[in-house]
Amino acid sequence: MGFLNRLFGKSKGKSESEPKADQVEHEGFLIQPAPMKQKGTYVTAGYIYKDGDSGVRKEHYFIRADTHIDYESACQHAIFKAKQIIRESGDRIFSR
Repeated sequence: MGFLNRLFGKSKGKSESEPKADQVEHEGFLIQPAPMKQKGTYVTAGYIYKDGDSGVRKEHYFIRADTHIDYESACQHAIFKAKQIIRESGDRIFSR
């Protein structure tokens, strides 16, 4: 059912009652935490954005198996993981 929700524009597991987490800038990239609610916990997930030279925004979605009992800690961990991805891969994340 999750695939159908994403296909028809519903958010990736994000509860309607949860506020949208603030974006964080890191080394020229924007990080948008987007934890997914799953079986009473939150799974680490988010987006990494970067504006390209042609003005087109590049986007990379990531999801990890880490789970958290609350939305805020899942957001903080998503930011931590995104920074790690940026540090290890840089712009290569957009060529996958």
